[in-house]
Amino acid sequence: MNRFFGIIAIVLMFPVVMFLTGCTGNQGDKEIVSVSIPPLKYFVDRLTDNALDVNIMVPQGASHGTYSPTAQQMRKLSDSRAYFRIGYLGYEQNFINKLKELNPTMREVNLSDYTTLIRGEAIIHGDHVHEGGIDPHIWMSPKVMLTLIPVIRDNLTELYPELEQVITENYPALLSEMESLHTKMDSLTQFLSHKRFLIFHPAMTYLARDYGLEQVSIEHQGKEPTPARLARLIRDAKAEDIPVVFIQMEYDVRNAQLVATETGAAIATINHMQYDWFASIQEIMGHFNNYLK
Repeated sequence: MNRFFGIIAIVLMFPVVMFLTGCTGNQGDKEIVSVSIPPLKYFVDRLTDNALDVNIMVPQGASHGTYSPTAQQMRKLSDSRAYFRIGYLGYEQNFINKLKELNPTMREVNLSDYTTLIRGEAIIHGDHVHEGGIDPHIWMSPKVMLTLIPVIRDNLTELYPELEQVITENYPALLSEMESLHTKMDSLTQFLSHKRFLIFHPAMTYLARDYGLEQVSIEHQGKEPTPARLARLIRDAKAEDIPVVFIQMEYDVRNAQLVATETGAAIATINHMQYDWFASIQEIMGHFNNYLK
């Protein structure tokens, strides 16, 4: 039902957005590019030395499954030369078919087209559905991001030729830093004594796949766990001595806290929507080192 009203709100917003666009245009001195989430803005900023006005469609702290963009965000999207999107976030599915109507000349770069996706049965996350059972959290794996950074670079260079020199100069350092992080993650996870971890919302599916770990979600298809599932999770966590439960700030974490209390596991907070992507992944590595080693 919430998704239905979200779609209606976005559809009704389009005439307002188009009116505002016609009246105001781009008031800033910078060219506008839009991205799905804060980590993508981080990469654009690093590559371009903050030369672009990067419009984030889902701000930090908001749920990427249920968030409805504001009129200002939609206006800036309509003024964007490109939109770099994750591909299967809940909010994207709500208005993606209207993008061409909003801005016929805008380039839409679906980053999910450039990596191997994790698919399963349809995943219902409360009031939104991950289409086709596709897990959307591709940005949480350094290995995946190593394949996506060249895509971001190439599209930015083509769309903003005036920034080609600065992008070319910044790319090697960014790539080297990411390769180093990937190597460290790979080395760390090979020697972990615990390969299995609990997490409230399954945001580290790709990271777990790419580095030989197993993620166990407390949520089940986006819903609060049933008492029977919760009891089974607690029983299994005790039997396997799972040492940590990861939680995210955007979600109700009471069940995660209950599991931690019943099993004696530590609670580790992560921020998968953090702007500074490197800091986010390094924080996760620190938790792995503290609790899984």
